[in-house]
Amino acid sequence: MTDAANAGWRSYLMKRWNRLTFVSGEVPTTEELDLLKESRKRVKTVIRARWAVLGVLALYGVFAYVFFRHAAPDVSGLSPVHRIVPIVAFFCVVAYNGWYHYSHGWFSRIRSINQIQLLFDLVFVTVIVHYSGGAVSWFWTMYLVLTLSAALVMDRRSDTLAIALAGALAYGGLLTFEFYGLIPPVPMPFENNALQQTFTYEMTKWAWVSISNFCVAFVGVYMMDTIRRRESQLRELVVKDVLTSLYNRRYFFYRLNSEIQRAKRYGRTLSLLILDVDDFKKFNDQHGHPAGDGLLRGLAEVILGNIRRSDARPSYEVDIACRYGGEEFSVILPEAASVQGAAAAERIRTSIETRGAVAVAERIRMQVETSPIEGLNVTVSVGVASYPEHGTDAEALIKAADDAMYKAKRAGKNRVFVSGTGMAIVPTGEDDG
Repeated sequence: MTDAANAGWRSYLMKRWNRLTFVSGEVPTTEELDLLKESRKRVKTVIRARWAVLGVLALYGVFAYVFFRHAAPDVSGLSPVHRIVPIVAFFCVVAYNGWYHYSHGWFSRIRSINQIQLLFDLVFVTVIVHYSGGAVSWFWTMYLVLTLSAALVMDRRSDTLAIALAGALAYGGLLTFEFYGLIPPVPMPFENNALQQTFTYEMTKWAWVSISNFCVAFVGVYMMDTIRRRESQLRELVVKDVLTSLYNRRYFFYRLNSEIQRAKRYGRTLSLLILDVDDFKKFNDQHGHPAGDGLLRGLAEVILGNIRRSDARPSYEVDIACRYGGEEFSVILPEAASVQGAAAAERIRTSIETRGAVAVAERIRMQVETSPIEGLNVTVSVGVASYPEHGTDAEALIKAADDAMYKAKRAGKNRVFVSGTGMAIVPTGEDDG
């Protein structure tokens, strides 16, 4: 192979590795990082469970050896190969499990790593089954353990079912190879080894192992779906505001701090909007608190309709809308910066689709102004601040956006104000505040 070909192959492998890890420079969202953290916890749980299984197998091996060595006539059929290969396979699993234990925190593509682990486990289980008798092996139950592991670490149902199917095919293939002599069957002590060449028995055994494996897969998938659904429901109860279904104040501070740290790490920007309903107290006094609650719910729907998110499956969420408190709302806009200058502000007024935090703020403000909520007309004042321009920590950024919002109030309400610039986006026909 030429030097150029070697260099090209190394480059290809490095690109594949970079795609698997964070070295690639891709910037995950905070939500993706949270999911990655949870996935890594589950992977570590399976790695620890594998250590426990390996420990049990080692103890069983010692136990079997102590008793088998006194039954020379029954054990005499086992050659050194039959003793050595399972031991080598065992230490191979110890080696790659140790490597996963050490390195699993490097990877961002956890699903790929899980698939590789499970495939290695499938090979190991099949080797153990073959060298413990194939059709008469007791170790076919390890396929069930493998399927349960898949249900725990894999988020997709199809992945768990695929592992169950792979286990059934691997066992069926092993029995077929042994039956036709492609792989010599291993005689086992204290077993009826004639069953290894009995087609009816092998088919019946394969059907039983396959059915059991799929039953475990369906039960595991159902249990994990139930657990994840309940976890999601509990999480929503903790982080969502009951009235508006937006994120609550506690989650707002957590997420804002996380997004600032993410922006610092990857050299990105983010913006913060703080919105306040104009004359909300007067609205409540005139129309009553139930109407005020309806107003807040309607405003939440307007905000959700104007940020980067979707409830369609698979759902996603880039911008984070929160109820900051009372009639105040906040929106965290990752990867968005405020638009500065009078000319830019005017472009936003004439083209609401312009990118940037001010565009989002103005779009929300205009929709609130022009679309009656609960059959009544209301307006909002919005303050905009960006990291790192207006603050490099959560407290400074919140203060900058809050001050801008109050400037919008003092300038006549129903407008967007950008922190530190004196720039406001005002309704058509009014002077800039």
